[in-house]
Amino acid sequence: MNFMKKFWKLFRYAGVEKEEYKKLLPAVYEENQQLLRVFSLIGAVIFFALFVVSTLSNGFATVNAPTYLVCGIIMLVIMLMAFFVVPKYPALVMGFVYVFETLLYVFGIRISLLHAEKPAVSAVAFLLVSPLLFCDCPARLSALISTVVAAFCVIVTRVKMPEVVSTDVWNMITFGVVAVLTTIFIMKIKFRALVQSRQIEYMSRTDLLTGVKNRNHYENRMEEYPGECTENLICIYGDVNGLHELNNKEGHPAGDRMLKEIARIMQQTFGPEHTYRIGGDEFVAFCMDDKTERVLSEIRKIEEVLDKKGYHISFGVASQSKSEGGINMVELVKEAEDNMFSVKKDFYSRPENARNSR
Repeated sequence: MNFMKKFWKLFRYAGVEKEEYKKLLPAVYEENQQLLRVFSLIGAVIFFALFVVSTLSNGFATVNAPTYLVCGIIMLVIMLMAFFVVPKYPALVMGFVYVFETLLYVFGIRISLLHAEKPAVSAVAFLLVSPLLFCDCPARLSALISTVVAAFCVIVTRVKMPEVVSTDVWNMITFGVVAVLTTIFIMKIKFRALVQSRQIEYMSRTDLLTGVKNRNHYENRMEEYPGECTENLICIYGDVNGLHELNNKEGHPAGDRMLKEIARIMQQTFGPEHTYRIGGDEFVAFCMDDKTERVLSEIRKIEEVLDKKGYHISFGVASQSKSEGGINMVELVKEAEDNMFSVKKDFYSRPENARNSR
């Protein structure tokens, strides 16, 4: 039973968990889009070059000229789709990938039929190579390989010379099995590489303690905000009160719990893509095209929730409008930070909090 489960996971999801596989699909689409552009361009150039050469020659390949021309035109259409349609509708890339691979298989079979007296070489070559060009679950690729093998065997037994039929059928079935096994193995490697790449990217942009975006991602992302908002941008700058004292009094695990809870609430309020931990006890969040009054109302709700848990954070808010001189990120964040310091100073000026001031 365990073996069957492992094989099914390997066959259906390339050895990764189902949930992980679904998360990898955008990366798979993006990689296949780039590969499809390259391979379709190369394919179009090669087919048109073969068409020209076969047309000008009077040799063995002359009969192949119409096939080269048709395949070249289809490759050109696939390339145009990869450049101009797929970027708008990424999920369509897999459809064009299978059109590309099917075209190679059909081409291989067609060439073998044009030379019925000779064993099929191109069909076997494409059978082995085509599934390895792109990234997809082994089950679909194996289904395509099996369909091609079955169709080839049926066609050659009816069309090709009897003396080469048995050779072609045997070669196609044998190399079809090899193609399936190779595809499963290679797809496992490709998906593992995607998982590792995703983990590295996650670690490079995520604060591992709290799960919010880290300072590295904050600095890389900050200058993009002015171009993404249409009206205004609001910066929320938060600094946790009493973290140092809590660590000294109850230990760092207690301080970590406080930071995690604050990060969770800020993420929930301002969104995981716009919430950052930029220092030990400092958080920054951005709201695009929003009203300052609503943001201040959300901040009060955060403070009320945290106060019930015995946690406190000082928030500073600043807003800039695109219609009033544009948005300067350095000035915006600095203004929010200065406002935060004013709130923090007021917090520690209260008698009940004075003993906790640093």
